[in-house]
Amino acid sequence: MGILTAVITMNLKTKHLVFCVVLLVFLGMGCGGEKKSGQKPETQKTPPEAFADIEKETLNIMQQADLIPIIEENMKKEEKATSGANQQENKAKTQISDLTYEDTLLGELLKTEGLEMENKEIPQDTAVIWDNIANTITNLHTKWNELQPQVMKESVPPEKIDAFERQLDTLTVFSNEQNYFNTMVAANVLTGNLAELMTPFADQKALPVHEFGYHLRNTVLCAAADDYEKAEESLAYITRRAPVLEESLSKEKFRALEFSLEDLQRVLQKQNLELTILNAAVVMENVAGVEKE
Repeated sequence: MGILTAVITMNLKTKHLVFCVVLLVFLGMGCGGEKKSGQKPETQKTPPEAFADIEKETLNIMQQADLIPIIEENMKKEEKATSGANQQENKAKTQISDLTYEDTLLGELLKTEGLEMENKEIPQDTAVIWDNIANTITNLHTKWNELQPQVMKESVPPEKIDAFERQLDTLTVFSNEQNYFNTMVAANVLTGNLAELMTPFADQKALPVHEFGYHLRNTVLCAAADDYEKAEESLAYITRRAPVLEESLSKEKFRALEFSLEDLQRVLQKQNLELTILNAAVVMENVAGVEKE
């Protein structure tokens, strides 16, 4: 009996020792294969500032080009006033704050995106606008030259880099030709190309905001060109992708986004440009809520 008791006791001690060793190994590894506490967790890459700079300056180009028809209309009104026509009837708008959704195509959307006009007064000559746009495009080429090595380092597909460069060239050509509408369209497409370069850097929850911004502006520009089929294609893309924002918005704000998309769809079917502009701005406000939260 004494020998049997000793054997049992020894076996129990051995099993206890093995259990303790296994437990220590398990705790050292961490549950579920987690890293040891002494190791640093992976950190998200910080997007280069050039991304935000390029996007802001490209939006600024659209905002400036959007003023061209207003300036041309103002010049006509000034001519009529000089020729003795009723000055009150032909009074030109001189302040940016006087402009409404009836005056510009993208003004309401760009305000919703937080872009404010630097100048309070509308220039009296379109040459001022085109000079500003030319200077901004020069800055874009410089910023892209700084950003390109960082993008290539992240193994972004070459075709996406080529698409951005070709579009930057297209924007430059339309600006040189002083074609205000094509300049706006080209600048907007460039923001879409830029969003595709952001993937390795941007917060994946915020990335759709940049994509949706391009498509909302495209919806309005296509409607202005009377191409409502293309406008609806951009809206369909947003509607299809909208669920990716559900985790980034409160339940109430996500429902507001869904309702605003339905409203935009409704007015697109009516083919009413002014209503399209207003409702697109409401959608943009809801989408921008992701970054605010």
